[in-house]
Amino acid sequence: MWLDGGWGVDALLKRETREHLDLDLIVPVEYLNAAESALGNVGFLKDDHQTLMPVRLVFRNSEELEIDIHPVTLKPDGSAEHIYIAEDTGNLHPFVHSAAGLSGVGVINGRIVRCTTAAEQIRQRVERRYSPWGQDRIRANGVSADLEDIISLQQELGIHEGKLAQGATISEAQPTGNTVVNLTEQFCLQLNAQHAQLTEQHAQLTAQHAQLNAQHTQLTAQHAQLNAQLNAISASTSWRLTAPMRWTVKLAARILTGLTQSQLSSKSRDWTNASDSGGSS
Repeated sequence: MWLDGGWGVDALLKRETREHLDLDLIVPVEYLNAAESALGNVGFLKDDHQTLMPVRLVFRNSEELEIDIHPVTLKPDGSAEHIYIAEDTGNLHPFVHSAAGLSGVGVINGRIVRCTTAAEQIRQRVERRYSPWGQDRIRANGVSADLEDIISLQQELGIHEGKLAQGATISEAQPTGNTVVNLTEQFCLQLNAQHAQLTEQHAQLTAQHAQLNAQHTQLTAQHAQLNAQLNAISASTSWRLTAPMRWTVKLAARILTGLTQSQLSSKSRDWTNASDSGGSS
């Protein structure tokens, strides 16, 4: 079993960098029943609505803490194959964790744990084509979880910060001989492409917003004009003089729809009062 995801990153960093919504575990398929039994003993039950085999098993406890198990099939060479759902197509695809990628060792709350390596964490984000700007990938501080994790891992591994900046500006990834750097630069190229698309969409939405604002201003002016006209009509002498006629039309309509005699008497009194008021004016 190996820690992966956000807790896997924090295990490598040997400190908790943020609050986590869940805990990701890589578990061989032959140990899934044992894992479910062990989790049940500490109050975690399988969430059948969120579980989707062979992609994941989701467990929750009464406090709504969540554990996501990613089943893998172990290979003779020490690698492990996981089936995942591609974010861009929704199709199922295999991702193979390398044997070296499963050799990570980290620390959580003073306890040594097995986890995926830094290179494996970054490789997942590149090869599985994570969308770092997706709603579920943005943290509370507005920063992409994937980008922040990569920067943290690079700093912990002693890779110069300038490498990330260089990777973010080059038009083509240049091999450096360092797996972590190479994968990071590929990931940054993907970020640049997505950023360009989002910038273009933002410009289009800004133009549409300006058009809608102009239309709103015009409609507001028209609404004000109509209100002024209605107020002028209501205050006019002709409006008051035609009150009996309007009441007569309303009464006729009510009679046709079956008003009771008491309702007719009440409306007749209203009409008489309206007539007196019109006559006195």
